[in-house]
Amino acid sequence: MVVIKFGGSLQSTDYIKKWINAIKLNRDTSFLIIFGGGSYANSIRLEQKIKKYDDLKAHKLAIKGMAYFTQDILDEYNDFTVINSVRNLQKNYKSRKLLIWMPSHEEVCNFNLPNNWDVTSDSIALAISKSINSPLLVIKSVRFNCKRYLNNFFLKDNILDKYFSKNYKYSPQKISLVSRDKPVSYTHLTLPTTPYV
Repeated sequence: MVVIKFGGSLQSTDYIKKWINAIKLNRDTSFLIIFGGGSYANSIRLEQKIKKYDDLKAHKLAIKGMAYFTQDILDEYNDFTVINSVRNLQKNYKSRKLLIWMPSHEEVCNFNLPNNWDVTSDSIALAISKSINSPLLVIKSVRFNCKRYLNNFFLKDNILDKYFSKNYKYSPQKISLVSRDKPVSYTHLTLPTTPYV
């Protein structure tokens, strides 16, 4: 199984459709798709500044935002199997299916992640892939030169959330980052296993 996380900035773009079509053509394994919060999470960030509620409430609402984005995708595609827990995922692990994760705060709490903006859907996807020891592919709405050293770009330029950037090196599975523009060739960079400086 491969876990694929779509960045929220891909919401309402044609890139998601291109990637999903490419994934469907590669059916030699199962894929678990995880979506970010997109515009829903961005709205929560702004609302928190206005209404001054705490990070825990914002974290819960951001996870709901991920669920809204996921439901938007499900309204368009009917060939995904919905997964709402790691236990449910393990039952479908070996089957060649297209799986989509429907997030909930209760399930995210099982990963013991901080309840603040240091953790976004990036870190949640990392925790899920680690829990089932599956490769993680993170798709970002950026273009990059594959020869450019990864640490100086993704990890230091806030392309990934803070918790992910500090903790990915403790995960045993393969972790790759890809540009939204590479749905066919799967050209990717693999995160280094040594701490970045």
